[in-house]
Amino acid sequence: MIPWFKKSKQVSAAKDLYNRPVKITHGEGTFIDPEAIIDQPERVSIGANTILRRGVILRPEGGEIVIGNNCVINHYSTLHGKGGIYIGDWVIISPHCGLYAQNHTCSEFNQPITRQPNTGKGIYLMGDNWVGSHAVVLDDVTIGKGAVIGAHATLTTSIAMASIAAGTPARIIKKRYNGPWDFQKEERAAIRGMPRDIEAHVQERARLLKQYICAEDSVLDVGCGEGVITATLAEKNPAITGCDYSPEALSHAQQNFPRITFVYSNATHLRFADESFTRVIFSDIAEHLLPQQCKKSLSEIQRVLQRGGKLIMATPLTGQKTNTSTYAHLYEYSADEMHSVLGELFDDVQLVDKTFGLFIAQKGN
Repeated sequence: MIPWFKKSKQVSAAKDLYNRPVKITHGEGTFIDPEAIIDQPERVSIGANTILRRGVILRPEGGEIVIGNNCVINHYSTLHGKGGIYIGDWVIISPHCGLYAQNHTCSEFNQPITRQPNTGKGIYLMGDNWVGSHAVVLDDVTIGKGAVIGAHATLTTSIAMASIAAGTPARIIKKRYNGPWDFQKEERAAIRGMPRDIEAHVQERARLLKQYICAEDSVLDVGCGEGVITATLAEKNPAITGCDYSPEALSHAQQNFPRITFVYSNATHLRFADESFTRVIFSDIAEHLLPQQCKKSLSEIQRVLQRGGKLIMATPLTGQKTNTSTYAHLYEYSADEMHSVLGELFDDVQLVDKTFGLFIAQKGN
């Protein structure tokens, strides 16, 4: 899947890890300091009007690094992208930060660690983020849109949208907004505070999704948030499992629905074994993800579905792409575009409800 920004049009000079000159293509108006280090430039994508300062190191290590539009990667920050690093638009990474989408294994004591496997799951910055100086972001971490990370913080778990996190390990210390629930600033259905019209829409969607599961199914609700829809589905399938990238949301879910199992997991690397479920719910999540992130999440869903199992997915089909209807959305698909994306991973794809953008996609036998 192509990046969410315009295709590269310009070329700049940089160096690789061995001080050899390399060329890197990028969007218009982007500045890359010639003293920046870009290894494997063919695995790096950079959008328009973005700045890479002196001493920045981009090292894909066989993965990929994708940087959006209007970003600033400041002096001597290092990005290791074995598992993939995806940075949305309008992101500031302050000097001396480290983003490490990788981990060395060290289970064997009879050989050096450097000779043991190096694995990576991925890092995602959703856009409009500010990462403070000397912060460290570790593998399998997502930073929600509008989130701010304090200086010297160490992120070992994901941070939800519009939050401010600090410390080691980093924890949310406040929100960037105040007042009542706001559809422009929230990204999940809330247990309390939703306006009546939004709440009615969410519950109607939950009732529609409920028609496509059975009591005997093994069901996973990916991106469950505070468990509002999960709880409705549990009326028909009490054994349902919900997962989400936000520890804060999961805490609310577990407190309010203690009989339901909730698990911390990024959608791009689901913490479940292959072929664990007969049904997976992916309801109003795709529009909150970067396109590459959405495709990786759907690939993970395909992995955890049993043969013949079904994805039940809803997403608003406006076709507006990055010209989204709300701040909380990152990319809005058309019906044809989403059908094509699903068709790359699933054998049978059907749009069954246009109002809610509800697709049913079956994994092949």
